[in-house]
Amino acid sequence: MTWQKRVRLLLLVIVLGVGAAVFVTMRPREAPPPQAAVPRVDPAAVMESSGAFSVQVKGERETVTIRADKQLSYPDGSSRLLGVTVTSVRQGQTFVVTGEEARIGENQTNLDIKGHVRMRSSDGLDVSADSATYAQTEGIVRAPGPVTFKRGRMSGSGVDFSYDETNDLLALTDQSKVQIAGDKKGSQPIDITSGSAVLARRDQFVSFERAVHIVHGSQVINAESALGNLTESQEHLSGLELQGSARIETPNARPGELKLMAGDVINLTYYENSDLLQSAVVSGSSSLRIAGDQGAPERVLHAGNLEIGMAPDGTTVTSLTGRDSVVLDLPGAKGQPSKSVNSNALVASGAPGKGLTAASFTEGVEYRETGGTPPIKRTVTSRTLDTALNGSLGDIREAEFIGSVRLRDENGGTAANAENMRYHVTTGQVELSGASAAGVPHVVNDQIVVDAARVEMTIEGSKMKATGGLTTPVRTVMQPVKAGATDGRRTPGIMQPDRPINGVSAELMYTGGAASSAEFIGAAQLWQEAAKGEITRVKADKIAVDSKTGNLNALGSAISTMVVQDVNPTTKVRETSRSTGQGQEMIYEDALRKITYKTKATLIGPQGDLRGETIVLTLGANGQDIERLEAMDGVILKEVDRETRGDHLTYVASTSEYNMTGKGKLVRMRRTTAEGCRLTEASLLTFSRSTDTLTVVGGDQTRTQTSSDTACTPQKS
Repeated sequence: MTWQKRVRLLLLVIVLGVGAAVFVTMRPREAPPPQAAVPRVDPAAVMESSGAFSVQVKGERETVTIRADKQLSYPDGSSRLLGVTVTSVRQGQTFVVTGEEARIGENQTNLDIKGHVRMRSSDGLDVSADSATYAQTEGIVRAPGPVTFKRGRMSGSGVDFSYDETNDLLALTDQSKVQIAGDKKGSQPIDITSGSAVLARRDQFVSFERAVHIVHGSQVINAESALGNLTESQEHLSGLELQGSARIETPNARPGELKLMAGDVINLTYYENSDLLQSAVVSGSSSLRIAGDQGAPERVLHAGNLEIGMAPDGTTVTSLTGRDSVVLDLPGAKGQPSKSVNSNALVASGAPGKGLTAASFTEGVEYRETGGTPPIKRTVTSRTLDTALNGSLGDIREAEFIGSVRLRDENGGTAANAENMRYHVTTGQVELSGASAAGVPHVVNDQIVVDAARVEMTIEGSKMKATGGLTTPVRTVMQPVKAGATDGRRTPGIMQPDRPINGVSAELMYTGGAASSAEFIGAAQLWQEAAKGEITRVKADKIAVDSKTGNLNALGSAISTMVVQDVNPTTKVRETSRSTGQGQEMIYEDALRKITYKTKATLIGPQGDLRGETIVLTLGANGQDIERLEAMDGVILKEVDRETRGDHLTYVASTSEYNMTGKGKLVRMRRTTAEGCRLTEASLLTFSRSTDTLTVVGGDQTRTQTSSDTACTPQKS
């Protein structure tokens, strides 16, 4: 049967298969070949794996992804990653940290990364270090050793670095160096070294501590610490605060520019989105140094506090305010005196393109000039000093002192007081004006004393012009010549050299020194009171005194009153009497001891009342003894009982003899006695006072008439 055959054939196949299987399983087994061992990175690890990957999510905005080529796990729960990359996304920014290896603590939150560590952020920050730690929960990368970094135009290096991802804050604890490259707009590069540094972009500030040194273009900045505020673009500083022995230097500053700014604290403000300085506030032991001209010394300003405003160019000072112990030192060029100004406050102003044009010092001003060739020592004090400047605080063109002004020139011996004083520094001219409680302006030196409503003079007082007011004339005192003086000054011989000479006038012109002179103009008057109370006085429209020659010239309605001596013809004793002379002009020549009165001259003295167009009086060495008297043209001599008329009169004191001559007409002498009136006419008449004798030449010598005779009537004068 067919199906039976098929069943038997199937059973045979099964039996053969089972037998074969039993045979196979029962025969001896061959040993399998040995399997190759997997290499271990660290035998201490309990597990090693390749291609590690981890993702941590914190909230909706922060994620941390860790990738590694290999991961090693240890019995203490820590892990070691090789070829690690940590990617952190915080607040929209991505931070990537890479390194050769990293260790992860048991809590899986902190990473210690070593070997060519590099951190980069999506906004351009690039940091390189040998090792770093990353705290995932804090988002802070720390590198304890040397580090370099770069972001945009900024780069740097330092030791002990940290970066806060959340606050975008970079910090260097030691050996900080930061460089900011210049830009296409012309910003100057900046190099900053310090002990530590903090760069906070989110909070827009930079901070440097310990021995801060900044080189910004041509400027060099030093301080113990510096705190800067960044602009919104973070490309520039909007302000910078320097603390602790702060200094800003510009070694190659041009004349008139700031060369040094120093103080305990300096606060700088910059023009918007630029590196150009807009203003500075300097506090505590503040000082400025202003560059001088080529080869000239620097000008220095000291104060407790200073505020400085700059023009848009960032270098030109346009405003300056100082408070507390303000001192401006202006060293002089070779051979020139140095100047200084002390006060308690200073306000200076100017304009772009011009610099400082005016400065006002207030609250107790003291101005000094010292040194130079020849050396000087000069001081001016006042309540206020207003100055006009030539673009720089150190270049004073004009100075106006206001309120209780006192000038002292120790070398020139000049002192002056006034309410106001204007000083033209470039020319050395001074103007004194303004009445105060102490009176009108007052000037004194070893030659003259002047009180006037206004005085114009050189600063040392060697030349002077004084003018009076509506009701106050110029009052002058010419100082006595000191015993043993070597300046060669001579007092007019009609006055005594050891006593002062007083003067009043509408105006005074004075030149001092060995060749000193003085002109008294307008209602002028000079007088001197002698030891015995006797007064010598000269009045005229104008009086000029030359102290080199001792000459005196009075012009315009000149009148003089002085003490003279002559021998009394009766007692034969030399007597003192007053002599009054008058003319349109009076000239005293000291070398000749001669006084000349011109134009309708008169002289009233011991000889009588003398008139003529010109009268000349010659005195003895003592300035009082009459030696000679001469009168010319229309001469009239009136005595007690005698009148003589002629063209030329000469009197010689040594002979007590008069000589009168007539040129075109005869001399006429009319004398009244108890016996009557006698008229004498002659071409030459000689009269001796000592003998009371008369000698005539020509004409009638003894013509005598009674008093009723009209021939004896004197002619009208």
